[in-house]
Amino acid sequence: MRIRTKLSIEQDGVKLGAGRVRLLRLIDEHGSISAAARALGMSYKKAWDSIEQMNSFAVKPLVVRQSGGSGGGGTKLTDFAKELLQLYEETEQRLQKFISGTSETSSLNLSSRNKIKVHIKKIKVKVEEVVVHGMLGEQKLKAIITHQALQELNLKEKDEVLFIFKAGAVSPKGGNTLEGRLVEKMGEQEIKVEVEGEVLHIRGKFKLKGFMIHFSIDPRQIIIAKETK
Repeated sequence: MRIRTKLSIEQDGVKLGAGRVRLLRLIDEHGSISAAARALGMSYKKAWDSIEQMNSFAVKPLVVRQSGGSGGGGTKLTDFAKELLQLYEETEQRLQKFISGTSETSSLNLSSRNKIKVHIKKIKVKVEEVVVHGMLGEQKLKAIITHQALQELNLKEKDEVLFIFKAGAVSPKGGNTLEGRLVEKMGEQEIKVEVEGEVLHIRGKFKLKGFMIHFSIDPRQIIIAKETK
């Protein structure tokens, strides 16, 4: 069994997914947007529009033009863009270690991450994002992903997928709420809770009703992984 994931990160206003990462890496390799576009099999306009969109939201430029030289100039990544690529690569490596069960405590503490099996009931495609509605047993849960993630993971209704989220991605109030039973208090603000047979680690201050607890998960902090045979 192999698990396929779509990783997307947001840092300093920039959203980076696998497609944008490939584009930036190829620009860095070839020193040219047009050469990077050809390597990806996309039009120059599409590549340029993607760069322009990233630059418009970023706190600093990701690419800069170079003029002169024997090659007539070109395009290079800024140090800011290289830092973002490094962040993406490190996050991707840690995620794969976690999914394969080989992560070390120093790189990714298993107690700070949760993975639960969810059955997709509905996929709602919006202009800027995709909302994936799923069921964990009898409880509803949703994740918000990009259009690119939807295509790359080939998500469909009735698929069984993994929702992965950090212990700190939860809060006492809000939407996207689950109900669970207290299993163990691990510290002042960290507890184990059982939800539909899954034991999760969550962090925060929560009110208990007997042994029952309600908590909300930020849908934008959920990573979706899909098993492929």
